[in-house]
Amino acid sequence: MLWYGNFFPDMAAWDRLEESSARGAGGERVGVQFVNSSMRAHMSVFAPRLYKKAHRHGPGVMIVIPSGEGYSVMWPEGGERVVIPWHEASVFVPPNRWFHQHFNVGGEPARYLAFHLPRGLTDRNEQVDRSADQIEYPVEDPWIRRHFEAQLAQRGLTTLMPEAAYQDPDFRWAFADEDDG
Repeated sequence: MLWYGNFFPDMAAWDRLEESSARGAGGERVGVQFVNSSMRAHMSVFAPRLYKKAHRHGPGVMIVIPSGEGYSVMWPEGGERVVIPWHEASVFVPPNRWFHQHFNVGGEPARYLAFHLPRGLTDRNEQVDRSADQIEYPVEDPWIRRHFEAQLAQRGLTTLMPEAAYQDPDFRWAFADEDDG
């Protein structure tokens, strides 16, 4: 699904999204294209007590949080992790080719809006090779899961991540439409 326009009054309220299983966490998303502009974006929404798969891409993607409470972890390949806490109105930019992933530790769905560089400004601004640029749950560093569960425990919560997601690289999230039949 793609929104096309110049004015989007409330990104925290928009609910016309489509399933997006590529990044895990049973997320939904929508693409955004601005009229007469090469600027584009996408918004992803995912449920509380879940987290997205780590991924990386080229420079210049700005992430804005319209709603939710959580954190992101970023790191260069082989380097130290940086934890970025976020809430409504937070903004951050993952450095070029740094892995990063997003964690919802709040009680409501979290949303992030990713503004991409216009096409043509760099040849490295989008993921090219999912096998090299995304880390699946079964092969992620165990620290990721332990840290997430510890953050939830501090809030009196437990994870909703299905155990099967950590064991099966082809794990498929159930979406609401599929549960009905």
